[in-house]
Amino acid sequence: MLFGCIYAPDFPVQAALQDSPASFLASAVAVLDGPESLLKVVACNDPARAAGVAFGMTKLQAESCGEIRLQKRVIEHEESAQRALLDCVYKFSPRMESTAGGVVMVDLTGSSRLLGSAKEIGQALLHEAEAAGFTVNVAMAANPDAALHAARGFKALTVIAPGKEAATLGSLPIAVLEPPEEISEVLFHWGISDLQSLASLPMVPLTERLGQPGLHLQRLARGETQRELVPADPPLIFRENMELEEPVELLEPLAFLLNRLLEQAMYRLRERSLATDHVELELTLEVHPEQHLQADSPAATVTSQHQRTLKLPVPTQDARNLLKLLQLELNAHPPVAPVRKIAIEVFPVRSRSIQAGLFQPLAPEPVKLEITMARLRSVVGGEDAQGRERVGFAQTLDSHRPDSFAVLPSGFTADAQPASRRTCQLALRMFRPPLAARVTMREGSPATISFERTRTRVTRAGGPWRTTGAWWDQRGEWQRDEWDLELNYAGSVGLYRVFQDLLSGQWFVEGMYD
Repeated sequence: MLFGCIYAPDFPVQAALQDSPASFLASAVAVLDGPESLLKVVACNDPARAAGVAFGMTKLQAESCGEIRLQKRVIEHEESAQRALLDCVYKFSPRMESTAGGVVMVDLTGSSRLLGSAKEIGQALLHEAEAAGFTVNVAMAANPDAALHAARGFKALTVIAPGKEAATLGSLPIAVLEPPEEISEVLFHWGISDLQSLASLPMVPLTERLGQPGLHLQRLARGETQRELVPADPPLIFRENMELEEPVELLEPLAFLLNRLLEQAMYRLRERSLATDHVELELTLEVHPEQHLQADSPAATVTSQHQRTLKLPVPTQDARNLLKLLQLELNAHPPVAPVRKIAIEVFPVRSRSIQAGLFQPLAPEPVKLEITMARLRSVVGGEDAQGRERVGFAQTLDSHRPDSFAVLPSGFTADAQPASRRTCQLALRMFRPPLAARVTMREGSPATISFERTRTRVTRAGGPWRTTGAWWDQRGEWQRDEWDLELNYAGSVGLYRVFQDLLSGQWFVEGMYD
C-alpha cells in the first residue's frame, strides 16, 4: 500500500496569488472575506503572520501591521486552483481524492514498477505542483491519514516507511489532527502537546474519558488507521477567472490579462492531451448608468456583461493564436465600459492528428488561416446588406435564383461536383453590383443599350428567358427576363448577359462572357 498527499499551506492565499506565485514566499499577503462593511482576515502567509496579522482581524487592523497586501477572497479562484492541483495528481494515478481545499490524496499502490520508488514518486509530485505555481508539502505513507498529517506538519518531502508511522509523526503538535475544541482543551490541561504523548496514553482509560473520538485521535497519532479514498472525478471544466482590483479600460492591458488566463487553460488541456475549438469570453463591466445616458435616447441602458465566442475549424492547443483571435474580436466589438472581471472557458475536444502525404504541398495551418480571415473581417466588415458573411468560402445554393450563393465559415467547404458535370462551359464574368442600363426595344427585342456612359447597337440578341420565384414571400419575390446580347462595345465585339427586373422595370448588365 502506498498513498501520497499534496498539501498547499495557506491555500486561499496561494489561490489569490495564482498570477504571481513568487509573492507567496516574498510578500506579506492576507485574504479578506465577509461583507464590505466588515471584512476580516481568513487566511495569511508566513510573512504576514511575522508582521502581526492574525485570523479574525478586521481590514483596518491588518492595514496597521505594516505593508500588507490585502486580497479579497474569490471562491472561483480557489475552485480553479483546486482543479489545477487535481490535474497535477492525475498524471500519476486516476485514483485520487479531493480531501479539502489545497489537499489532494492519491492512491499509488502498485505504481512503483512504473514510476519508481516512493521517494522518486514524491519528488515527481513535488516538482509537478511547483511547476503549476504552487508551494506544497508532499508526504508518502502506507495509509492516507498518516500521509495527510505528515504533509501538514513537515516541509517539502516526507517519506514514511511502513511501520514507522508513530515514530515519524510523534514530534508533530496535536493541532495537526484538528481535534474538536472540547477534546483539545482537555488534552491541553493534561499536558499532551504532541502526537507521541497522545500515542503513549493507555487506550482503556483514554476511551473512558474521551470516548470513541479520543480513541480515534490516538489511532491517528499512531498511524494505525486505514480507510478508502473517496474518489474524485473532476469535471472537464476548463474555466479561468480573474477579478481585477482596478477596472481596465484599454485593450492592450486587457490582452495581457487574457494571455495569462489562456496560458493556464491551455496548460490544463495539454496535461490531459486535449485541445479546444470553442472559446467563450465573458467580461463583467463596471457600468454607471448615469454616465451612459444619451441625449437622443434618455432611456438607453448599458449591459454589465460583454460576451464573445470563438469557434475554430480545427482544435488547437496554441494560446498565442487564440489570444490573437480574441484581440481581433475585441477590436471589432470592444466593450463599452471598463472591465472589472474576466472569465474564459475553453471547451475540450480531442486533438486532431494529420499526416500529410509525401508529395503533398504544405498548406497553411488552419488556425493561422482563421487569424487571416479575422483580420479581413475587421477590414471589410462582418455581413453584407443581404445578411451574408463577407469573408469565408462561397457555395452555390440549390436554387434557380440567379447569383444565389452563401458564404460558409472557415472549415466548411462546398461539396465537389460529380465528374459527369465537370465539362468545359462558357464562363460568365459577373459584375458586382450589376451595371444599371437603358434598353430600347424594337419588335420585342433589344435594339440599343446604354450603360457606363456609352450607347451601342445590339448586333444579335438571344432570349428572353424568364425566371421567377419566392412568390410566397413579398420581400424575397423575384421576376426577371434574361437576354444574351452581342455588342460592339469599346471597339471590340463581346457577348453580355442583360436582364430586366420585372418588378421594378429596370434593366441591368449582369456580366460578360469570356
